[in-house]
Amino acid sequence: MKFIEKISLEVDLNLILGDLDTVLKKIDWPESSLKDNGRVYHANQIGLTYRPNAKFPWFDASGSLYDKEQKHFTGTEQDFTEWNPIEKYTKSVIEQLSDMMRIKFGRIRYMRLLPKTGLSVHHDFESRYHLVLKTNPNCYFLDCVPDIETATRGYHIPADGFFYRVDTTRNHTVYNGGWEPRIHLVLNEVK
Repeated sequence: MKFIEKISLEVDLNLILGDLDTVLKKIDWPESSLKDNGRVYHANQIGLTYRPNAKFPWFDASGSLYDKEQKHFTGTEQDFTEWNPIEKYTKSVIEQLSDMMRIKFGRIRYMRLLPKTGLSVHHDFESRYHLVLKTNPNCYFLDCVPDIETATRGYHIPADGFFYRVDTTRNHTVYNGGWEPRIHLVLNEVK
């Protein structure tokens, strides 16, 4: 499988951005991580899906489901069955993608990467689908599969109204070297 694959489903990016603005009127971006009884809800993530009885539904989909300190999973992608109140267009697009690809999604969230920041090199337990909402020419996905001459391969995903399937089970990182935040709608595939 390629590291990044463009999916043929095109959406109206302006309608998706309008739906994001509606969500941001209900809940603002968490500027710092929230901690509650050992659970960390990571900053700059707003969940569209959550688990039944979640204490913080808008943040339940944030972060990792693997607790590195306790060395166990705190849940599965299948657990995220509930929807926060979002606009119909975004939900219908996600359902279209699910039907088209014949897969289900668990955690669905908006993820913001602030200017001049990045993530540590990591791998996820499932592939993810990205719809780029806001970006700049200096935002990169880095495939960290070293060979003799190259430690990483960088890819820029445009905000073109298409979903991209990213094989995040491979070691990877992201970096925003620009001056504006990068915002993606990210859908985690259920295995």
